[in-house]
Amino acid sequence: MMVVMPAMALLGLLTMATFHLVLDQRHRTSLTADRALAKYGAEMALNAAECELSVATETPTNLQCMAALPRERIAALDPVLRRGFLLGTCGNDGSLGLCQPQPDQSLWTLARLLDATTHAVEIDARLPGTQRIAGRTARYVIEPIPDRWPGQTQHSDDTPPPWLYRITAAGFGADPAVSVVLQTVFRPRVPRHTSTPQTTTEAALPTIRPSGTVTQRVYTTSDRHDATAPHSQTFMLGPLNWRELIEEGLR
Repeated sequence: MMVVMPAMALLGLLTMATFHLVLDQRHRTSLTADRALAKYGAEMALNAAECELSVATETPTNLQCMAALPRERIAALDPVLRRGFLLGTCGNDGSLGLCQPQPDQSLWTLARLLDATTHAVEIDARLPGTQRIAGRTARYVIEPIPDRWPGQTQHSDDTPPPWLYRITAAGFGADPAVSVVLQTVFRPRVPRHTSTPQTTTEAALPTIRPSGTVTQRVYTTSDRHDATAPHSQTFMLGPLNWRELIEEGLR
């Protein structure tokens, strides 16, 4: 009897340890599956935003973009006038998901990016080959940020800076606490002709390179009487970079 009791206690401990190992493995497997689901949703949302900007601004990309946008959405995304952006707000209706936070304001908070109710554009992004359903819809927001061309130091009041668009996209796992946020910066094509009291800008048509990148040649001429020949620069268009910002609920 004295021998049996310790043996039974040891067996119980081993059983409990095995049980916890199984639970831990299932938890890790579930988190891995949730992360894959969340990242897929974020990638699809990022692609949707890039396609929307490509169509609205007539900027070629290597994506197969078939989006048909209403006129009000195209006008809202105009990279020169930026009608869809109002400082300190995220838009709705034709400006849904278009946000311009104050300098001291968080975009994520303003857009309610990770909340159940959001000001972002939501998309249906179901991961093929799985029955796993995301706990929240994938979504994206777009914000304008100033571009600075090489050689530029500052802009006068009469010479507005060119603008880029920053896309922030979020996807979720079956557990909405698991989220992945991706971000990229998109440069729209430069208009064919723009002018200010100081400068005149002429832009060539975008060129798609064999590598798939898209570039555009831009010529800027000073309107001063002592100006020299036009200054030319080549810019990369479309998505300029990509980064993963956050993986929540994975620890």
